[in-house]
Amino acid sequence: MRASKMDRILILVVLAALMTTVAAQDPEIVDEIWPEVKPVGRTARLNCTVANKLNHVVTWEHMDTNQIISLDESIDLSYNPIEGGKRKYEVEKRGPENRVTYMLIIRRLRQQDAGKYRCYVKIQALDFTKWPSKIGSLTVQVAPSIRPGETTTVLVVDQLSNSNLTCAATGIPAPNITWTRSDGGKLPTGGAQFRGAVLPLLNTTVKMGGVYRCVADNNIKPPAQHLAEVLVFNAPTVRVVQDSVGQAQNRRFYAKLECITQGYPVPTVRWERIVSGGRSPINDDDKFDFNKQTTDNQNLKAGEQWYTLKVKNVQANDYTDYFCIATNTKGANQATITMFETTECQGPNCPSLPSSKATEVKVSLLAMAVTALIQYVVIASDRR
Repeated sequence: MRASKMDRILILVVLAALMTTVAAQDPEIVDEIWPEVKPVGRTARLNCTVANKLNHVVTWEHMDTNQIISLDESIDLSYNPIEGGKRKYEVEKRGPENRVTYMLIIRRLRQQDAGKYRCYVKIQALDFTKWPSKIGSLTVQVAPSIRPGETTTVLVVDQLSNSNLTCAATGIPAPNITWTRSDGGKLPTGGAQFRGAVLPLLNTTVKMGGVYRCVADNNIKPPAQHLAEVLVFNAPTVRVVQDSVGQAQNRRFYAKLECITQGYPVPTVRWERIVSGGRSPINDDDKFDFNKQTTDNQNLKAGEQWYTLKVKNVQANDYTDYFCIATNTKGANQATITMFETTECQGPNCPSLPSSKATEVKVSLLAMAVTALIQYVVIASDRR
């Protein structure tokens, strides 16, 4: 017997209602998985909220490595080492049965933990391409580090040539590079700072030589820094600390002559003096002692060296002109220092003399003693 039209309509309504009820009970990932950003060593958390889970299995997967991390709350212990007293991975289950949040916890973050993580509900009766899923991302912030093979350490250039200083750095997020001069001076580009991985050196001059510092910073501590030295080929320059030095003779005092040189290649230094109208080389012996000062000195500019000549037990024939001579493959230069005679010892190593205040006290006491003696004589004379 054929069903009436009204019966067919009723059957369709019932079937639709049943299908709607069944569809409403299918599992679903109802919220987005918000991206997580954390520094290295910290703990990250990703949330996957599932409605109508029923008996299906919720799975977390690291898509970059195709590694299944968890099935519901179960994690393979062989893949889950203990770090800092706790497991690397953990899944916390929260909420009522019809809306459960599966929080994936990742501890002691490393750079390789970064990437995309997929949460999906495994439904046996469906093809895996139809399983409910959502993807979240984890960014692991990494402090900057300098890439040595791609970063300038020493740059040797000719004058008036063009070149660059390069500072290559890695980090997440990508770091900003800032150049400065270690001596606080201006950069060849003008100003005290330059932003960028490559610092241009155009028409290089001797003044551009020195030590440069690049700093890579991405707000993840600590920033990384690197020093690069620029050496410019040039003939030596020589300057003196004092162009004349005085000292008394025949009292076993010594005089110290000082000169400062600069040049590249680093020049060799020798001393000469005028003897009997001609120039004579000075040897390091019992009379003379010369050396390069190795202690830091704020008066030195980039590439400069400080040399001293000590003239021991100054005698009359030591009063003459002395020459500090610097030589390298690019040329030679010199500076002159004149030594002259004084009546008193000169320099920091002279014997200490009584202070003026002490001298005044002694004179005052002597005057008082003389006055008292005169008064005594006058009184004695009156009594006679």
